[in-house]
Amino acid sequence: MWRKEYKNIKVIQLTRYLALPAEITPFERRFLAHLNKIALIFFYLHIPVLMGVAWAAGTGPMLALVLSLAVLIGPTIAYRIIQNPRSTSVVYGITAMLMGGLLVHFGQGPVQIEMHFYFFALLAMLCMFANPMVNLAAAVTVALHHLIVWLLLPSSVFNYNAQWWVVLVHAGFVVLETVAACYISREFFDNVIGLEKIVEARTATIREQQRDMRLILNNLQEGLITIDLDGRVTAETSRAIQEWFGTPATGEKLAAWMSTKDATFGEWLELSLESVKEGMLPAEVALGQLPTRLKTGDRTYAVRYQTMDNSEDASTPTSIEQRAVPRSDSNNSKAPEKILVIIDDITEALNRGGLERYQSDLMQAFQHMMRDKTGFLEFLREADDIIRALRAGDYDSLDHLKRLVHTLKGNAAIFGMRCVSETCHSIESAMAESDEAPTEAEVADLEQAWRKIRTDIATLMGEARERNIEIDDSEYDTILNALRASVDVRTLARMVESWRLEPTGKRLQLIEQQIKGIAERMGKSNVTVLIEPNDLRFNSEHFAPFWSAFIHVLRNTVDHGVEASEERQKRGKPEQSHIKISTAIEGNRFVVTVEDDGPGVDWERLREKAAELGIAGSASLESAQLMCIPGLSSKDEVTELSGRGVGMAALADACEPLGGTIEVESELGVGTRITFVFPKNREIYEGHAALLKCARPLLAA
Repeated sequence: MWRKEYKNIKVIQLTRYLALPAEITPFERRFLAHLNKIALIFFYLHIPVLMGVAWAAGTGPMLALVLSLAVLIGPTIAYRIIQNPRSTSVVYGITAMLMGGLLVHFGQGPVQIEMHFYFFALLAMLCMFANPMVNLAAAVTVALHHLIVWLLLPSSVFNYNAQWWVVLVHAGFVVLETVAACYISREFFDNVIGLEKIVEARTATIREQQRDMRLILNNLQEGLITIDLDGRVTAETSRAIQEWFGTPATGEKLAAWMSTKDATFGEWLELSLESVKEGMLPAEVALGQLPTRLKTGDRTYAVRYQTMDNSEDASTPTSIEQRAVPRSDSNNSKAPEKILVIIDDITEALNRGGLERYQSDLMQAFQHMMRDKTGFLEFLREADDIIRALRAGDYDSLDHLKRLVHTLKGNAAIFGMRCVSETCHSIESAMAESDEAPTEAEVADLEQAWRKIRTDIATLMGEARERNIEIDDSEYDTILNALRASVDVRTLARMVESWRLEPTGKRLQLIEQQIKGIAERMGKSNVTVLIEPNDLRFNSEHFAPFWSAFIHVLRNTVDHGVEASEERQKRGKPEQSHIKISTAIEGNRFVVTVEDDGPGVDWERLREKAAELGIAGSASLESAQLMCIPGLSSKDEVTELSGRGVGMAALADACEPLGGTIEVESELGVGTRITFVFPKNREIYEGHAALLKCARPLLAA
């Protein structure tokens, strides 16, 4: 049963292979109409040929004329009447074999057997009709011709008394050629005549893909433009591009088109594309030089770039972060053929992100204010003074100006005002490059950033100018006990008077938090901070400039004095770095000390750098003087926190009006000790422990 079904399936498949699809395309119709016309002319040209062969063989030229015309009646009628060109072609297949039969008949003689080659030539030429049925019709015709004529008139087929097996041999060759001819005809139909269908199907697919791509481009939130290495627009753009900027003309340079929106962006793009085109640099480097921000009106756009090429191993766009494609190198790599420009409107994100950052800055500032209102108010007053000085140009020199900006940057960062700190950092970088004072626009940006947060802080804290006195429980108990013991009034007065002064312990606790915050920002977690206030108090207003600038030595200490854990282990040190901050009275001196157990100062390296800067007499300078030279830093690169050589100079400026000096002791591999020395006066008070020395006898009594 299954064998019968299998045979039926094979018969159906063979029938479908031999019979062409019913649909005739316009291209096939035109092709067959032209070929049928040529074939009919070809058949009529047989008449004089057959008559000549008949004359030469003595078989009757006039009979050849009559029989030829009789054979041509069928194809002539078919050409005129039949509408289906395929059917006409089948008639032509039969006609061709009849013409072959006439040629063999009228060519009787020595070469009659060679005339049979004409059948095979015609069978091959019939493949041009691209229809296996034409070949089958011709094969059947020639088979019947040989069989019937051999039976009735053998001499019309062979020039000798051929036996039946000779006819079978001829038939076998016809079958073989017919099989091949059918295959060729069908292949010709599928791949040439049917090419129109293939093209139409491919075209429909492409159109569908184009519709899908246009649908994607119309619904993308990103702007997409493709450019060649000359910067010319080479493809359609997404709807976002059209809505944001209009539609560029094909072949127009993107840089020129964008220059009408943002002149700086256009100029930068034009220059940077030159290096991409030259191919001297890896793609990631060359494309990394292209502009990434486009501003037009009140909108801001982020711009990204991807390389595109048609190589077999790069069928998809390649991000510049993923691979570099230099134009020519030892690996024969190719430069990108095109560049995909991706544009995003980031205006809202920037506004939202800026608002979030601003709110975060405001919250951090408020938290600092709650922890240390006095210190925070000092910072606000000094920052106000710096902003006024910058606006009025009230500074002695460019170095003085740099110290002002550096101080504001450091303290703003400590109190969580990143918007102000980052603006200061940008101004510092610009001054370092140009060696000139900031422009009015830069100062205005800084002032705007400061005024905005300054106003909101004032609103939050209801800023009051009067000062409140705060005492802790131990101080309360001490004064209460002193009163009960009738301690000397002058001693009591000194104790109460000291309450208006700030405890150094409170200040050092805040400094401890600042050091830990700086260490965290620098990624240095192996820091232990020790504080020794020694129960002292100081006039916060008098020392405000010093404490404001003190942030610089803290940042330098964390940056230079905290080694990596691995490095400390190599030197036989504990894994944890130690920083110690202390205040003390030493004779008639009030000293503030910062100590670390880091690598120490390389004084020779520092003197070499001073010589490179052209500082005369640097070899004879004392260590503290050398460390406080403006612009001198032991670091080779500048970061947001250090490396400009401004901080210690700012500290020296802050100490000088207070009669203070700086002392530095450092040993390579051991650590550094920096001491700030001030004369002891009425602005400095020893703590209650010292004051109570004279009161203890009374309290004991």
